[in-house]
Amino acid sequence: MVFEVLGIFFAWTWFIWAFVFVFCLVAAIKRAVQEAVKSQDRNAETFTFWAALSFAVILGGTASLLVMAG
Repeated sequence: MVFEVLGIFFAWTWFIWAFVFVFCLVAAIKRAVQEAVKSQDRNAETFTFWAALSFAVILGGTASLLVMAG
């Protein structure tokens, strides 16, 4: 049941998660390597969290689609 719901959700939203993953990964790397300015926080952790979450949704959705197909 959970695999079916996750697979259907991922099948309809896969293009959003791929874009979110790439955007957040690039933003996290960019903010992590830039020099910290005293008045501005780098805030790379937020982008890292969203990149990790979207990657987990991509992997979970792909795995659920494979389980449903097999």
